[in-house]
Amino acid sequence: MDLDTPSTTQSDVLKVVAPDVKGSKTSSFKPRGRKSPSDHPRLKRHKRWYMYDGNIVIQVENTLFRLKLSVLHENSPILRNIIPPITTGSLPIVGYNDRRPLILHEVSELDFVRLLPILYLEEPQSPKKPSTIHELLSVLKLATNFQMERVRNIAMTHLHELSIDPIRKIAIWEEFHLDPDLLFPSFAALCQRSEPLTLPMTMSLGIRNFTKVAASRDLYRQRVGCCGCRKSLTVEESQAIADEIVAAVFAKRPPPIEKPML
Repeated sequence: MDLDTPSTTQSDVLKVVAPDVKGSKTSSFKPRGRKSPSDHPRLKRHKRWYMYDGNIVIQVENTLFRLKLSVLHENSPILRNIIPPITTGSLPIVGYNDRRPLILHEVSELDFVRLLPILYLEEPQSPKKPSTIHELLSVLKLATNFQMERVRNIAMTHLHELSIDPIRKIAIWEEFHLDPDLLFPSFAALCQRSEPLTLPMTMSLGIRNFTKVAASRDLYRQRVGCCGCRKSLTVEESQAIADEIVAAVFAKRPPPIEKPML
């Protein structure tokens, strides 16, 4: 058979016939770039998040999750558009069983598992929620992609409670467009630092924040004087001056001073 003739069909390409000799057999081969079903990785159900009362099956990497569609719709307009509501007597096009799951591309299983405890806060026996900076940033990134504002606010609140270097915290808040009012203590801390701002610090802050931080630091030094004069100030006095300057430069209201209970 001449494989170079223009009349060769697709079936001819997928199957090559051996020469017509006694005992000859038809041999077949798999086209390069295609995989047989046996080549696909085996899917597994997640032990915790394949919920018995869930009604939508989602595949992330090689893991299947069965979740409550109402919670996804309530928290994410993106998922609300991707997965229409299930009406009585009808099945969704995808996601109704393990053979036809809704596949979330470009989402890691680890990030998705970290998101779910915050998304399903009211679930009994919910696993431990993300608590480290790395874990919360993972949640924040995914929640931002899915426009989950409630989850974003929860992750932001937990991040705000952690001890984070002021410059890194400002960079995180800028990247994810979080509540800028929560950055007041970070700007005040930078205002009181005696170390000069380096180029990497400047790049992390961004030109707008860097300009205001530099102005705040200059004003702070004018108020408190030299390093020796600064040492004569109490921590409370130094903090009050920094708060006042940052409030004026950033047009922010200083945090309320908690009065001791009598």
